[in-house]
Amino acid sequence: MTVYALRHPDGRYLYHLPTPDEFRYTQHTGAFADGQAMQALSSGWWAADREATQITATALPQAKTTGYKLRTPDVESVRYPATLTPDAWEYRTEDEDNLWELYTSVKEEQPPAIEYVYDGPIQVLDGREPPRADEPQWVASLPHVLASRPEYLHLFPGHIPGLTTHLMKVFEAMPRVQHVFVNFQNRPGVYVSVRVPYDEPQTTWRADIGRKGQKLKSGRTVPVMVSRSVTLPISDRVAADTYVEALALWEQQVAYWTGVVEEATVAACSHCDGKGYVPHGSEQYSRP
Repeated sequence: MTVYALRHPDGRYLYHLPTPDEFRYTQHTGAFADGQAMQALSSGWWAADREATQITATALPQAKTTGYKLRTPDVESVRYPATLTPDAWEYRTEDEDNLWELYTSVKEEQPPAIEYVYDGPIQVLDGREPPRADEPQWVASLPHVLASRPEYLHLFPGHIPGLTTHLMKVFEAMPRVQHVFVNFQNRPGVYVSVRVPYDEPQTTWRADIGRKGQKLKSGRTVPVMVSRSVTLPISDRVAADTYVEALALWEQQVAYWTGVVEEATVAACSHCDGKGYVPHGSEQYSRP
């Protein structure tokens, strides 16, 4: 099976090494590039400072259970003998739940570390490691031959989905944003409504409301606000030849559309009591 190496922009070589079947029931102790120990990363990835000609891995077999003995010899009896064979243990644990309280396992150390050699050519690809779980994910349009190798999807053309959902959450957390909807009133795009003050702050008196709905003499002064809405033609997908390129475009799109909403302020005319205000910023996205 071909082993792929990712030539990372920082100069390292990253190798994704599936756990060999021979390492089942063992303790994986390391991976090596031409005999030099590699750094363990996450999700089966290892890093080396070289392009290796041979990749190997080592593991220690788990100690073998040869039997079970009583924790306290004083309780030895016909029902609880001093030792149990593995077969006797398996048979009795089907009906008895308390054996672990009475017995402890007897282990036998196994032979030294075993080594596995990853056969096949090592093909070098340029790129970073796959996206982490907390990063935007990647949907690749890749050759059929790599369909079963998800660790390399991010190196082939594809797209990052979910930009619309991500930006809606960003907008909802922004100050002065009232509502965020998608395709509001059958208009394609992301609808965002905001409430902003006048260019020169204005206030009005708001009476308190009594229990029966009547206006009271008491009250408070509140700022006068103006409502405004924009509809943004945001594409849900960000496509590119590689994940790295798409991620850069994703970040640009997030910055751009966030800036559009931030600019969607209102310059309300303070001299005409608000009747002559005009939108200021992001006018091309304003709803008529």
